[in-house]
Amino acid sequence: MAALLGATVGVAGTVLASAITGWSSRQQVQAQARAEHAHWRRQVRRDAYGAFLAPATEAQHALKMAGRAFVGERDTEEVDRRIGHAQRQLVLAQAAWANLAVEGPATVEQAARSVYTALKSTQNTLLAFRDTPPNAPDGNVLFVERHAVEVARLSERVGEFTAAARSALDDVGD
Repeated sequence: MAALLGATVGVAGTVLASAITGWSSRQQVQAQARAEHAHWRRQVRRDAYGAFLAPATEAQHALKMAGRAFVGERDTEEVDRRIGHAQRQLVLAQAAWANLAVEGPATVEQAARSVYTALKSTQNTLLAFRDTPPNAPDGNVLFVERHAVEVARLSERVGEFTAAARSALDDVGD
């Protein structure tokens, strides 16, 4: 009887140890799956953020350089070339922005919207500036000042987007 009781306790101990090992293994597999998913999600977001930031900063640079083409002797051909380049980059940024709305989080999408809005505003100012007569009384000074303010605002928006994107990449739980 004692031998039978000892054997039963031994089998129960083995079954219990096996159950604990199985549970522990499942927990490890689930933890690994969560870690792999978080890594994949971070990579997808990083790609989406870069796909927006690259054309947005290219458009930013083109619009800044277009503004410089107004300084001194107005080079309308250079302005049009730069604005055209910026417009092509804006199309790419807008397409990438749509992807950001899916990848999230909302803070990054909102920061991207702010960048895009600032880009369009800067572009519109340059288009209006281009269409004013070169000898408009003080009208051009207002456009130059407005463009300078918009370029600075645009730079701030790009910085805010970059900070929001970094924060989202660091927060793998989102």
